[in-house]
Amino acid sequence: MFKGFRGKKGAKITKVLVIVLAIAFVGGLLYTGSVFVREPSADGYGVIAIVNGKPITREAFEQGYRNALLSEYEYTGRVLPETIGPIRASLLDQFINTALITEAAQKEKIRISSKEIEAEFKLQEEAFPSKEAFRDALAANNITAAQFKTLIKDRLTIQKLFAKVQAGVTVSEDEVKKAYTEETGKPAEGEEFDEKRSEIETRLRTKAEQDALSNWLEGLRSEANIELRDAELRALRKLQENDYDEAILEYNSAITMDPDNAYLYVGAAQAYTAKGDTEQAIEALKKAVSLRPEDPYLRLLLGLAYRDGGSRELAANEFKAASEYGGLDILLHVRLESLLKTVGSDDDVKEQQAKTKEIRELLEKRDSAINPKEQADD
Repeated sequence: MFKGFRGKKGAKITKVLVIVLAIAFVGGLLYTGSVFVREPSADGYGVIAIVNGKPITREAFEQGYRNALLSEYEYTGRVLPETIGPIRASLLDQFINTALITEAAQKEKIRISSKEIEAEFKLQEEAFPSKEAFRDALAANNITAAQFKTLIKDRLTIQKLFAKVQAGVTVSEDEVKKAYTEETGKPAEGEEFDEKRSEIETRLRTKAEQDALSNWLEGLRSEANIELRDAELRALRKLQENDYDEAILEYNSAITMDPDNAYLYVGAAQAYTAKGDTEQAIEALKKAVSLRPEDPYLRLLLGLAYRDGGSRELAANEFKAASEYGGLDILLHVRLESLLKTVGSDDDVKEQQAKTKEIRELLEKRDSAINPKEQADD
């Protein structure tokens, strides 16, 4: 019924090393995120976590969350209710990792000269047709030139830190030969091996460097003093650790603080489902639906819970409600058609098939109107 938290811990850390730095180019402009830490508010509610004595503010976290939702929507075209928790859990890890990496860079006393910053700034500027276009891009991303230089400094600092962590990484000749033999089934010798040697060595070194960073970051996390002050984030952590009873208790605490947050009930339903308590999962999802009755994916989740609990008619009703509110989401309607075949009547299935067909035709007409030349070429 629910998508699980993505990936194994080790694989996730390697991925996070890339995500947390946010070293990516969007329209030729470097964009990077960072953790903003401020003094805690009087009651502490403004702080969601403390990492080695440094607070992470709710303001910064929620801004990061909004950006993450936007990215998810731009990438997939939708944000599923069951992915809200995993997105927030992943974001928490990124904030924690960023705080630890920043602290490590400070301890290593890594310095970036103004000359290095200006050289990188100029390189970014020259990627645009003109200085005016570059300034316009900065303004479009709500970043001043001074802020951009600060972000450049952060990126260069982290690059130097990572280079230091990876400095001792080597790949032996025996490792290259072993990899070649395992991949080809042939002895590591002759012209064919010589042709492949460089590519294999590069690949092995890249992996070894990633492993070095992963192990290093894992070490930072294991030694860190991390305090989570937000009940939902504690619930998410317990859910990751498969401690479902504690997750439920924390979700209940979060719901007490924010009873109108439908996604907290979805999180609680995830914990109940993982625990095998379908009845309580249904109750939690019913509450979520009561708060956001026109969300087709909440209706879908409730329908799946009813189906898993053996209530075929109730499941079919929720699937039909999801279809009613599903708009032109063709993937949703295709899925509902498949689900109704398992719990609905023949009329339910025929009605959904007709709707799916109608939506597909509407989308094809829309695409044809938007791209008439491409359609003609086809």
